[in-house]
Amino acid sequence: MLLKQAYHKLRDDGQADQQVIQDLEEENQRLRKMIAAHGEGSMPGNSAMWSVAKSGYLNKYRPRATSSLWANTWEPRYVIVRSGSLMYYKNERDVYRYPPRGQLSLRGTFVDVEGLKRRKYWTFRVMDGLGVDLVRLSTESHSEMTAWLDALEDSGCSRKQYGEKQASADGEADDVVSGSLRRSAVHGSEGDFQRIQSGYTSDQSDMGTTVTSRAQRSKGGQTSKQKDTKMKGLGTGYDGCVPVHMHPKFSLLSSERIRVSDQSGMVTLMFIILAAANFRLILENMIKYGIRFNPFTFIRAIVTPSGNISLLLCWPALGMFAGIGLVIEQLAAAMLRRDLMKRMGEEKKEVMSSDEISKRFNKRRKFAEGVTFLLNLINTSLVLLVPFHIITVTMAEPLPSFGLTMMTTVLWFKLVSFIHVNWSLRQLKCIDPRRRWPGESLSGSEPLAVETDDMVYPANLSLTQFSYFLVAPTLCYQLSYPRSPRFRVRWLMRRIVMLSAGLGMMLFFFEQYIEPTIDNSMKPLQEMDWLVVIERVLKLSIPTLYFWLAMFYSLFELWLNVLAEITRFGDREFYKEWWNATTLGEYWRLWNMPVHKWMLRHVCPVAHASWLGLLGADVAGASDVGHRAIEAPLSE
Repeated sequence: MLLKQAYHKLRDDGQADQQVIQDLEEENQRLRKMIAAHGEGSMPGNSAMWSVAKSGYLNKYRPRATSSLWANTWEPRYVIVRSGSLMYYKNERDVYRYPPRGQLSLRGTFVDVEGLKRRKYWTFRVMDGLGVDLVRLSTESHSEMTAWLDALEDSGCSRKQYGEKQASADGEADDVVSGSLRRSAVHGSEGDFQRIQSGYTSDQSDMGTTVTSRAQRSKGGQTSKQKDTKMKGLGTGYDGCVPVHMHPKFSLLSSERIRVSDQSGMVTLMFIILAAANFRLILENMIKYGIRFNPFTFIRAIVTPSGNISLLLCWPALGMFAGIGLVIEQLAAAMLRRDLMKRMGEEKKEVMSSDEISKRFNKRRKFAEGVTFLLNLINTSLVLLVPFHIITVTMAEPLPSFGLTMMTTVLWFKLVSFIHVNWSLRQLKCIDPRRRWPGESLSGSEPLAVETDDMVYPANLSLTQFSYFLVAPTLCYQLSYPRSPRFRVRWLMRRIVMLSAGLGMMLFFFEQYIEPTIDNSMKPLQEMDWLVVIERVLKLSIPTLYFWLAMFYSLFELWLNVLAEITRFGDREFYKEWWNATTLGEYWRLWNMPVHKWMLRHVCPVAHASWLGLLGADVAGASDVGHRAIEAPLSE
């Protein structure tokens, strides 16, 4: 009966939601028609704020450094001109969902008409009072461009009254028309312009020319074409008296303009210089050392047994230590359950005071937690000591030693987090066993998009939940994790292919550049020739940087995402914008988020509560320790 009532309730709620969605879509259509009315309608409310002079799609120029090498520099954008401002969106739907991608005030600005570009785009740009480009737009229709120019003029943007021709940003000089032909194209008909043969002209064609506005045309003012007709009888000698300096301007690289002017060409030049310099280094290395890169050697070292039985036994030993950690926590949960039952029995019998009951309970808990701490300390210590001792004693090979060291370090971080979280939950359960504490289901602070709504302590101490934590791409344990909605097979296969390419690139940098440089540095180090040593260190810095970048991308972007996709782990913020860091502490907090979150959760609270906190230990210092622990195997 209850299931039937719940079914009818869900069905009614679904029908109500469908009706709400339908009403919202109808309102959306009505608002879309009103806002796209091209000046004929207005939104309700403040008409001065909502009145639209013109709206529609225009092509916006994207002035990026190297975008024209692989992407179109003209992108369609939905532009709205209203009440002294211009704003643009990616498409028309974004008007109702997102803020504008760009917005500028048209007060005190000028619009300059560039004419036809690439025989396709009728181009114009909006500039500030200093002549700095604010936005560059185009349309494929001459009449549409004229309508946009009139809308901009109505919204407070003045026509450019000085005529110094600017070089087009896309560098196509063969499509630039002369000043008089451009003005006749702007204010004449499109057919008239097409009858004129366009071609390249010098900068003198725009000297001293002006562009008439719509107000001047309505007053019967003379266009530049009419003026040129009157001066035909004067010949070409009159060009010598035309002014070339029309208004004050700062130089492009001065402090007044360098921050606001487009310097994308400089960035492109830096990329070209960087590419040429690195290509020269590649050729020099190939000529000197030949091709040293051999991926089959690396694959053979992975699949070939090393014969070190002790090292191979360390892998099942790590699994055994992880299982022992789970058993210890299950034992601690059983002791907590026993102590809680004893306290409840003593409270029901009322044979002693509540203070005495609390003292006896705290004494039992102190003994149980002491035993649990001692067992966990021994187990986590063995996790670190056993593999490292075997690697040192057996003089194991670098590659298997590296893999074992990484796995040992990660397992130690995970076990410490697992122990700390369960200890915290035991302390909270002693206060109120029936309350849902942070992290538990229905506590109000559980993660979103979880697969279970009934995860509480000690139900989390199962082999399934613990195994998921061991393979999940995180170092911080919690009772439940946000999960991705589905498993993407093709996405996973692409990441695996990219991971293989990233590992190959790392191997290439090491064998082709790092290894021969280190070999050639041994003799100067023995002879203490510091100038040669410094030269070798500088020569080693570039391939080491490339190796580190390839390692970072392969580990944090590819490998962790592969694990996250296999386990459907939802929170995939494994790093932040470390390349924008301004201090070393900020860099440590951004580049390795799994370790940073582990430090914030399990080290910093303990450090601030101890003598480290009194000495002012901060997050950056603690993160430094954890990051160096992770990087130690890489250094070897």
